[in-house]
Amino acid sequence: MENNQDASEQNNFVEEPLEQLSISDAITGVITSPGETFETMVKTKRKNYWLIPVLLSIVIGVVVTFVFFRDAQLMSGIMDKQKAQLEKRMDEQVKSGKMSPEQSKQAIEQAEKFMDPKSTFFQIMGYGGVVVVPFLMLFVLSLVYLLFLKVFKAEVDFGNLLNVVGLSMIITIIGSIISLVLSILMGTVSTLSPALILNEGMVGPKLAEFFTKVDLISIWYYFAVAVGLSKAAKISSGKSYGIVYGVWVFWIVITSAFSFIF
Repeated sequence: MENNQDASEQNNFVEEPLEQLSISDAITGVITSPGETFETMVKTKRKNYWLIPVLLSIVIGVVVTFVFFRDAQLMSGIMDKQKAQLEKRMDEQVKSGKMSPEQSKQAIEQAEKFMDPKSTFFQIMGYGGVVVVPFLMLFVLSLVYLLFLKVFKAEVDFGNLLNVVGLSMIITIIGSIISLVLSILMGTVSTLSPALILNEGMVGPKLAEFFTKVDLISIWYYFAVAVGLSKAAKISSGKSYGIVYGVWVFWIVITSAFSFIF
C-alpha cells in the first residue's frame, strides 16, 4: 500500500520550470559563472540575450573610436606607421620596374588623402566599422559553429548559438576598454597580449602584429563561447573547445599569413 502511494506521489511530481534569466543576470553570469548561465538559458524559454551586448559593443566601439580619433599621439603613430609601410611597398614597386617614380609619388599622394583621420572617408570607415563588425561577428561565427556542429551530428537551435556568441561579447567590451587605456598609456595601439613585452622593436612589425592577436581577452571570450556551445549543443567540452579554439587559431594563422605575404 505504502509502495503504491510512493509511486503515485512520484508520478504526480512535476519538476518546477527554471526561472528565466533577466538580461542583467545573463550578462553578469557570463563573467562570473558561464556554465550555469548558459545551461539555464538553454533550458528556459529563449530570449534575444545577444541584442543588448551587441548594442553595447557598438556604443563602446563608437566611444573608443572617438577617443582614438581625438588622441593626436595615437593617430600620428598609426598614420606614420601606415605611411612608412606604403612608401616601402611603392619603393619595391619602383625597384621591380612595375611603377615609375612619378607613378609611385602620385599613388602615395592619393593614398594619403584617404589616410587623413580628418577626412570624411576615414571617419565613415572608422565609425562604420564599429557598427558593422559586431553584427558580422555575431552571425558569421554562429554560422561557422553551426556548420561544425552539423558535421558532428549535434542538434542545436540557431537562436541559442546567437545568444552564446552575442552574450559573450560582454567580455570583448571589457577588452575594448582595457585596450583603450593601455593604448593611451603606451602611446600606441595595444592589447592585453604578449605584444606588450615582445613589441615591434624586439620582434619586428609582423610578429608583433601576430602577438597582438593572441590576447588574453580573446582567450577569455572564446572560453565563454566554448562553454556555451557545449551547453547549447549538448556536446562534450573537448569537442566544444576544439571547435571554438580551432576556428580562432585558423583565423589567426590565415590573417597572419596574409600579412606576412603581402
